[in-house]
Amino acid sequence: MHTIRVLSAAMLFLTGPVCAADLPQMDQPQLVMPVSHGVSLAERPTVNRCNAAIAEWAAQYNPVAIETSLTEPLRRGPGGARVATLFVKIDYLRAGGIEPRSATIACTVAANGQVSVGLL
Repeated sequence: MHTIRVLSAAMLFLTGPVCAADLPQMDQPQLVMPVSHGVSLAERPTVNRCNAAIAEWAAQYNPVAIETSLTEPLRRGPGGARVATLFVKIDYLRAGGIEPRSATIACTVAANGQVSVGLL
């Protein structure tokens, strides 16, 4: 499992004419926050932490869209951890167009807030 530090992030929307100040800085990857499907209010805090970790990890690869969905209810892990099994779909911007990638992951949020993710 890879440990991923959780960060807060927001999506950037360009709604008007684009000027140089609106363009993202090329030396910093832009975070694209995942859109989640099938998540109850009780499951939302855990999934939000997982989504933030996924967004942080994916940012270095230039994603344009990220979607996640729970494949089963949250589980309790050791020490009060919460485990979410998520199907993750990420569309990456490439020179030839959009490259879709997907995987099912186990995302564990420890009682202290630390997030770890492993492929299933």
